[in-house]
Amino acid sequence: MRGVSGEIPAALPLTASGGPGCAAVAAGSAVTAQAAAATLEAGGNAVDAAIAAGFASAVSEPTLSSIGGGGFLLVRELAQAPVILDFFVDVPGLGRRDVIEPSVETLAVTYGSSAQQIFHVGWGTVATPGCFAGYLDAHRRWGRLPLPEVLAPAIVAGRDGVVLDAVQREFIDVIGAILRVTRESEALYAAPLAGQPFRNPAYADLLAAVARGEVRGPSDPAYTTPLVEAMQAHGGLITQRDLESFAPLMRRPISARRGDARIWTNPPPSFGGSIVLEALGELPPTAGALALWPELTRSLREATERRRRHDIDGSHVTRGTTHVSVIDGEGRVAALSVSNGSGSGVTVEGVSLNNMLGEEDLNPLGLHALPPGTRMGSMMAPTLVSRGDGSLFVLGTGGSERIRSALAGVIARHLDHGDPASTAIGAPRVHPGDALVDLEPGLADDVVAAMRSGHPPVREWPDPDLYFGGVHAVWRAPDGSVEAIGDVRRGGAVAVVSSSAPRA
Repeated sequence: MRGVSGEIPAALPLTASGGPGCAAVAAGSAVTAQAAAATLEAGGNAVDAAIAAGFASAVSEPTLSSIGGGGFLLVRELAQAPVILDFFVDVPGLGRRDVIEPSVETLAVTYGSSAQQIFHVGWGTVATPGCFAGYLDAHRRWGRLPLPEVLAPAIVAGRDGVVLDAVQREFIDVIGAILRVTRESEALYAAPLAGQPFRNPAYADLLAAVARGEVRGPSDPAYTTPLVEAMQAHGGLITQRDLESFAPLMRRPISARRGDARIWTNPPPSFGGSIVLEALGELPPTAGALALWPELTRSLREATERRRRHDIDGSHVTRGTTHVSVIDGEGRVAALSVSNGSGSGVTVEGVSLNNMLGEEDLNPLGLHALPPGTRMGSMMAPTLVSRGDGSLFVLGTGGSERIRSALAGVIARHLDHGDPASTAIGAPRVHPGDALVDLEPGLADDVVAAMRSGHPPVREWPDPDLYFGGVHAVWRAPDGSVEAIGDVRRGGAVAVVSSSAPRA
């Protein structure tokens, strides 16, 4: 494989390949990827696999994923245009007539030796969650396996427990103070905070009840009553009407041409996909290795400023996010990005709830500018790149504001510089922040020199870091052979499943 001249790979990704007719999965942890692979082996399609991975990731990636969060699913059925199922969070408070002061706690969390970030958590930061509704809606629309089989890996993981990998332990270490905000959350996370396997039997019991048909979904009183009662008791904003009214929304992806490729990604009211497409649109496809990063940095910065002026007031910049990419043996595509924010430190019946209302720059405390029932926006951008030769590149990432730079950089390397998908993902990244441009190690000396001469100043990182996102992707060649690429910056895991006849 070749990359941009003079570079050293920043983080060699984990990869797996298979021949024509195979299915491929890339995800943020081994247990998440295994849940998807087991579903494919049982005869499920790409959507079944993505949903199984989403439910399981609440155990294997517990600070990033929960059915108490929100997300997006890009689906491309055979011989059809892609669609996006939006089940991100809503602003809560529908039907509420009393005026309450939301219960919010403010915490300072330190990264590394000195970097500090302020988090707002607690009951009053929880937005109406969407993942539970979204997963079930996706299964009804596109699923092939019976729901109990799709839920089975997550149920086993919740009951038996998961030994979390180093990346997930790092997330837990960083936000440990948040996880201890309530007694219920502290009890749930006590084991992994002490280095023991993470277990969530209450979550497993909930999913088992769903599998048996005893809980019909996120508006069933068996699920909603404990949640609403806890909100009323502790200063939360979610009402019964919020949970009953929440509905996933089908959206048409935004798209753009680049050479012989077409890029499909998440549309407004989310804004990450718009930034990626606008930035790439301003980047000359013929930009050489020396010009790539200065030009892309400029175009990303300008596209972001335009979105801030026009589209993203009151929207949420997702901080704790993970992604799953799947291509099944028939060529069906599913790309799932989900987030629990930074986590609220609030847990009800084994479900860790989001803190999407706790972003101080976008949701001033006590002044929720958006009316109840409004779907919030996000930086998350599950993406599909299809080329004229029939190849498919399915990708997405976590990483908060770095989502835009990670995706734009990987796509530019792949389409403009001819890098194989795995090389593009493993290559050094650049992120234009508001005050600094962050550089991963491995960039060519002349590129670093060019970046140093620009404005704002650069910050060079000594090692690859999860800060720069984790692009988990799958690629399908024109002949049907596949490759799964897991980004080790964020615990990448992969699986390839041999072709098997789908169930009738």
